[in-house]
Amino acid sequence: MKRGRPSSPIIVEPSKKFTHVVKYDDGIVVTWTYNYNKFTNGPVQVDITYPKDYKDLEEIQENLPKTQRTYLNPKNGKTVGYGRAKQLGLID
Repeated sequence: MKRGRPSSPIIVEPSKKFTHVVKYDDGIVVTWTYNYNKFTNGPVQVDITYPKDYKDLEEIQENLPKTQRTYLNPKNGKTVGYGRAKQLGLID
């Protein structure tokens, strides 16, 4: 009969390096890369890939008439319509 403390079972630790891929409906793919050996508070790298025909907000706004565009209010960071932007003096 063996004496002393029983041998401890082998514990498998979860991987410290992994990636998390998120695919959105409009075709954007975001890849989050984690490495807990380097940084434990969040991802080490984030890659965003856009589809070929993707248009950002500025390209969409250029094709609209002035009255249908939205404008950014620099004081609070929110978007406002044409009438409010004119009242605030954001446009001429």
